[in-house]
Amino acid sequence: MGADPAVRVTIPTAWAEIAGALLYERLGPFQELGEGERRHLIFYPFRHGAGFVEDEEILAPLPEELRALIFLERVLVPGGWEDSWKIHFKPIVIRHLAVRPPWEPPVPHVETELVLTPGLAFGTGLHPTTRGILLLLQDGEARGPLVDVGTGSGILALAGHGLGFAPIRAVDNDPIAVEAARANAGNHSAAIEVQCHELEDVPLEWFWAATVLANITLEPVSALLERLKGLEIRRLLVAGILSGEQEFLLEGRAREARLRIASRLYEHEWVAFDLRPQSCAAGEKRE
Repeated sequence: MGADPAVRVTIPTAWAEIAGALLYERLGPFQELGEGERRHLIFYPFRHGAGFVEDEEILAPLPEELRALIFLERVLVPGGWEDSWKIHFKPIVIRHLAVRPPWEPPVPHVETELVLTPGLAFGTGLHPTTRGILLLLQDGEARGPLVDVGTGSGILALAGHGLGFAPIRAVDNDPIAVEAARANAGNHSAAIEVQCHELEDVPLEWFWAATVLANITLEPVSALLERLKGLEIRRLLVAGILSGEQEFLLEGRAREARLRIASRLYEHEWVAFDLRPQSCAAGEKRE
């Protein structure tokens, strides 16, 4: 089959999904290989029309603190990768919900199943931040309106649809993510309104009495908390927060927004939070 020139990005596992999404637009789809603390993201820029991309251009979209943690290599890999990369994406079951790629058969004995093609935007269901919110969404709480802020592929909004939330709105400031989320909603016949907005442009009335999802990093979460001050939301489920310093900062900013931590989930270095209005009964659950 010959060989394809590729760019291999070796990166800490915790950053793999973020880096993959940031580099996708410049370098195209990628394979993700490796276990444990390091992952290899293998891109094929020549196959996708990008041609030769300088190291500086590859690094430019990444946060400065991440650039020092990655290692770039230019390698030749066997042809036929279009089919071989699929073996790395298998169905994953998260409590009563399954996420699978379209080439895998249906998963038996689950209540909700999402069928998504990996790689186009955030959210294959494999990352700890995605899993955290998917677990919190299935805790038996009352349904109702749902808003997914930073929707990516739309996986969280789609899960909400499968679990009976309505109406559902999703927003992202990346047109590629919005396109992916709309396509995924259409493929699932899900009535989800997906809009391309910056956070400050999201209509405030969307949030009233809603469950709000935010699988995003600390800075936009902090901005979201500012926007939610004084609004009567049902709950705010947050992921994308690292344990330790970021976790403590989030706690303080939640208190300023008059939200309490009802529960939090830990997986590796990531924390997912269930934030509720302070008027709700007290008591925090940790897992």
